[in-house]
Amino acid sequence: MFSDIRDYTSLSEQMTPKQNFKFVNAFNQRIGPLIQKNNGFINQYLGDGVMAIFPEKADDTLNAAISMQKDLIAYNQLRKQKNRTAIKMGIGLHAGPLIMGIIGYDERMDAAIISDTVNATSRLERLTKYFGVSIIASDKIINNLENKENYNLRYLGLVQVKGKQDAIKIYECFDGEKETIKKRKLATKAQFNQGVMAYFAKEFKSADECLEAVIKQNPEDYTAQLFYNKNKKFMLYGTPPNWTGVEVTYLT
Repeated sequence: MFSDIRDYTSLSEQMTPKQNFKFVNAFNQRIGPLIQKNNGFINQYLGDGVMAIFPEKADDTLNAAISMQKDLIAYNQLRKQKNRTAIKMGIGLHAGPLIMGIIGYDERMDAAIISDTVNATSRLERLTKYFGVSIIASDKIINNLENKENYNLRYLGLVQVKGKQDAIKIYECFDGEKETIKKRKLATKAQFNQGVMAYFAKEFKSADECLEAVIKQNPEDYTAQLFYNKNKKFMLYGTPPNWTGVEVTYLT
């Protein structure tokens, strides 16, 4: 798991260094126990974000992410009472092999984890902002869930990190959203997934109808609007040669 507070740079500019330190510390004290409760541990603090590992099962990873987003809703209520800006957090989830070890030299050693799994997870977290979602999980997580039917998921397609050969299937999990948002997405989930699948199958007319129906019911669905706009463009101008629908990320 990689988590990160969105637009933290803008937020931090409104605070002194001491206030920044206090804020990050208070925030980490909220999410740390949620990770631990779900059989995970924080491997590294990344300023306004964390990298955590869940060695037992995929369900733990997703349950922790949902708990963190729900806790953020409660935290923002407290911030609102103090006239402070609400914050958002993106979380990326992926699974795969890795090695934890000690790196450095004799005078400065530190524990670290280095693997493609870690790099991919970091990039998935950053893609939450592009897709306008709070949690992105790879198919390595979704396909290993013990109770997949217990979660509300929307398919987002395939992404490929620039320079890598294999594409990763990714999904949005919206169980950690506010109840109002969750209900709207739940009511349109089938149409959304149908529209996205039609989009990747180059059935653009069908995709247009499905995604337009989603937006009419939920105008604030940024993700549906994103796919709708791309779909409209392909309907008007066609697809580039050899288009597969795979998003090649520009993140390095």
